[in-house]
Amino acid sequence: MASGGANGEFSFSSSTTAAANRAGSGRNGLPKIQTQDSAKKAEDLCYDDSATPVKAQTLDELHSLQKKRSTPSTPITAPAAAGNQSEEERQRQQLQSISASLASLTRETGPKVVKGDPARRSTAPKVGHVEHYAPSISVTDSSLKFTHVLYNLSPAELYEQAIKYEKGSFITSTGALATLSGAKTGRSPRDKRVVRDDTTEGDLWWGKGSPNIEMDEHTFMVNRERAVDYLNSLDKVFVNDQFLNWDPEHRIKVRIVSARAYHSLFMHNMCIRATPEELENFGTPDFTIYNAGQFPCNRYTHYMTSSTSIDLNLGRREMVILGTQYAGEMKKGLFGVMHYLMPLRGILSLHSGCNMGKDGDVALFFGLSGTGKTTLSTDHNRYLIGDDEHCWSDNGVSNIEGGCYAKCIDLSAEKEPDIFNAIKFGTVLENVVFDEHTRQVDYSDKSVTENTRAAYPIEYIPNAKLPCVGPHPKNVILLACDAFGVLPPVSRLNLAQTMYHFISGYTALVLLPRFRSFFVVSCSCSFTRPNRLTKC
Repeated sequence: MASGGANGEFSFSSSTTAAANRAGSGRNGLPKIQTQDSAKKAEDLCYDDSATPVKAQTLDELHSLQKKRSTPSTPITAPAAAGNQSEEERQRQQLQSISASLASLTRETGPKVVKGDPARRSTAPKVGHVEHYAPSISVTDSSLKFTHVLYNLSPAELYEQAIKYEKGSFITSTGALATLSGAKTGRSPRDKRVVRDDTTEGDLWWGKGSPNIEMDEHTFMVNRERAVDYLNSLDKVFVNDQFLNWDPEHRIKVRIVSARAYHSLFMHNMCIRATPEELENFGTPDFTIYNAGQFPCNRYTHYMTSSTSIDLNLGRREMVILGTQYAGEMKKGLFGVMHYLMPLRGILSLHSGCNMGKDGDVALFFGLSGTGKTTLSTDHNRYLIGDDEHCWSDNGVSNIEGGCYAKCIDLSAEKEPDIFNAIKFGTVLENVVFDEHTRQVDYSDKSVTENTRAAYPIEYIPNAKLPCVGPHPKNVILLACDAFGVLPPVSRLNLAQTMYHFISGYTALVLLPRFRSFFVVSCSCSFTRPNRLTKC
């Protein structure tokens, strides 16, 4: 069971439901879980936004899809220390924290880490400052090397890393970084697992129809060790220390450890960026992501049904990613964490867009992926609070994220000018196709995938409201993508109807372009608490 204090921190305690009461028994006294049936039956999941396989058989073919031939063709060719603490001491504590995050639980200490790019000789540690470890039987080659930490790099530095070291990274004509997510161009809900233990047993929805496919603690630790060992084997890793939730009372500290500059820039845009002063006192994160997506999971490990595995452990406050480089897994993984933590504090976490009129009237836009949340919330006549993830507390509404993740398919300056103009230097463009010579993006081209995306900081929208908070909403709009005409185009609902459609979450298939149209269900209300509607 989780609980939150007034200072915004959170802790976990054991649930009163005993594991022994669950049916069946597995390893280490944990329940024996059958995952094969649920993994192969799409109807057992309450959602499925996985993308179709890419039209490529090799990495070279995938890279060739990214660029279109043109004529003529062109060959490809720190702040001052706080208080009395010295800068050297602060840097040492910061590196100790990162080393602890990367520590293997089967070894006594974490890896030896040092800041800086290993390609720059000036950043190599001097022999006099190296901490030597006494050789023992458990020493491996990985304990004899340094792991270089590229900590909270700027977008310009991440551009340099991506273009130099990551094949498929290019600068487009507007200055955005175009990159590829590999074979997976969408999320993999059937490969996502949540540890079922005393912490989560009574609080999460399990069983048929649930998106929470369970796994045990031991299997999670096997995958965690695999991810950590992979990251420690690299010459360098990228580390982001950032925040979730613009409400300072309920802010969450997150750390993302990844192997790709693309992933680091993506999370730099999507999470709330810390100031230099906030980084000085960041300390231990509340939640950590280990993104080893280039490395597959071991398919012989219990609960694994493919070489991809996205594992969430709420008790340890950790997430492990193996076998997929699609950046959206990190974004939605953290959203799932907020869905767990916030309701325990009496806060409603919402999959919605949000904006505010000039008179302070806030509107919420609910809907699944592709129903129009980002488009409708980014209205140049209103202030943007956020496009996808929000919290609704006694204080009002607050955006969870620091950026927007917009679909790019058929994007145009005429239809969505603010989003189109936000695709500039610092923005990540995923899986788009561009002209080989001019580097101009063709947003109508689906050669790699239909699920092309742009991730940019929210301040790239001119009318974004900073900080991203607002008063209680006045209007709630439920979006459906009704391909079969069940709902009228626009309906104004009373209180009972609003509650019914909110719980139902109705939408039709959104991946059929010829049927794509928007139907709106709206309700104007006065709200006193997030769980109480009045005067509708």
